[in-house]
Amino acid sequence: MTVNPDDRPATDVDPRWLRAFLAVAEERHFGRAAARLSMGQPSLSRHVQQLERVLGIKLFDRASHGVTLTEAGRLIRPKAEDVLAQNARLWSTAQAYVSASRSAMTVAAPLPGPAGGLLAEAIRRFRAGSGHAQIAVLDLADGEQAGALAQHRVDAVLTWGQLPLTGLAGEALIEEPVTGVVGVRHPLASAPQLPWSALAEDSLLFPVRERQHCWSVLRASTERAGTVLDPVPTAPAAVLDLVAGGLGCSAVPASQSLGASPELAFVRLPELSVTMSVVWRQADPSPAVSAFVAACRAAAAILTRTRPDIWTAARPAAERAGTT
Repeated sequence: MTVNPDDRPATDVDPRWLRAFLAVAEERHFGRAAARLSMGQPSLSRHVQQLERVLGIKLFDRASHGVTLTEAGRLIRPKAEDVLAQNARLWSTAQAYVSASRSAMTVAAPLPGPAGGLLAEAIRRFRAGSGHAQIAVLDLADGEQAGALAQHRVDAVLTWGQLPLTGLAGEALIEEPVTGVVGVRHPLASAPQLPWSALAEDSLLFPVRERQHCWSVLRASTERAGTVLDPVPTAPAAVLDLVAGGLGCSAVPASQSLGASPELAFVRLPELSVTMSVVWRQADPSPAVSAFVAACRAAAAILTRTRPDIWTAARPAAERAGTT
């Protein structure tokens, strides 16, 4: 079979034609090849004929006892195998991307998080844009966060701290004031401001180990004011419950007042703030991680617009260093 090149249709080669061609080439029989591909012999024959017509060459010598490859067919065979292999790699790459997009990811964040805070808003926005992906959330002490990222135990971290960025990428998101919290029957529950000395005169319930960065910021501020604190180490999840029970006081990010117990009073402290950042592995190609970081940015933007009394956009690092 010979065809004038100018008469050949400008048609892409259908992978089904190549599969039919290769099956016949291996089986050397149209009937056996059709059975192998679970299709009718007439359909398989049409696929081979379409491939021959598009390529403009004869691929098989047909005989009653079977078929054999022509010289052109022997030349085309490895190329057809390469094309199907490339298609398989293309499919595999696409499926890996889909799998990564739909797979669960793990995020570490300071818990308990406030109602409507950055964590909740970021997850809400992440799910809206990546409906098949799920996020598992766990709490880690500040000193464990960088190691958990490096060891792939978590995919991203929301942190009040400043992680070493070797192999990591980070972005400051929001800033919020630190406020004192006491029981509603505390003598200073209605005061316009809680003096640093009040934190030293009562039992100061604070998660020193878990929130090392926040503790160092608070301690530095009180020591500059001449007050030395003697904290009672307390798990983060227990702080507000114990304060509500009249068992001490604490200092927490202002957003903790959202949805808090009516037994708590949040009182301003002398100017002090903390900054929350999102940190992830710099070389992580996961689309889910990229989507979560984008969701954190969007969440920070909406929080600073809707509740500027609590959240403000994070300032440059050099400016923050001069005030904390």
